[in-house]
Amino acid sequence: MFTPDLITGTLVNYYATCKREAWLYAHHIHADQEDDNVLMGKTLAELKEAKLQDFPFAHLKFDRIEKQRGHYQITEHKKSLKNPEAAKMQLLFYMYVLKTGLKLKVVSGKVVSGKKAFAVEGTESNFALMEATLSHICDLVNQPQAPRFEHQKICDGCAYRSYCM
Repeated sequence: MFTPDLITGTLVNYYATCKREAWLYAHHIHADQEDDNVLMGKTLAELKEAKLQDFPFAHLKFDRIEKQRGHYQITEHKKSLKNPEAAKMQLLFYMYVLKTGLKLKVVSGKVVSGKKAFAVEGTESNFALMEATLSHICDLVNQPQAPRFEHQKICDGCAYRSYCM
C-alpha cells in the first residue's frame, strides 16, 4: 500500500507532468538511463550535489533554504521551465512538508531557471491543493496498472517513451 510518506518531490513533479510517468516511477520502473535528458540530468545533479543543502527532516533535498525576515524561503533550480506547473508543484510539496512537519508559520519559495524565476506562496489554498494532490497520487500509485497512454507534446522527449509508444 502506497502512503503519502513515500511521496518525493520528483514523484510530485512527474505527477504534474504525466500520470503514467508518475505511476511507472513509483513502481520502480526506470526511465531509459541512456536517454540524453537523463544523462544531462545526472550530470547536473552531480554538479548540484556539492551545493545542495542537507536538511535533516524527512527525505527532502532541495537546492536552498534560508530564513528571511522571520519566514523560510526555499529555492528550487531547474534546467528549464518547459513545465512550470510541475516545478511549482514540486516546490509546493517541499513547502508543505516543511510547514506541516515543523509547524512553520510562514514558508515561501521560488523556482529559478537561468534568468527566469517565479514565486510560489505558502497560502492556505496552495496547501489545500497539495493535500488533494498527495491523495490523488496515492490513489494513482495504488492502482494495479498504469494509466492509459495519452500523447502529449512532452512525450517525444520523455525518457519513459519506450513504455508508452
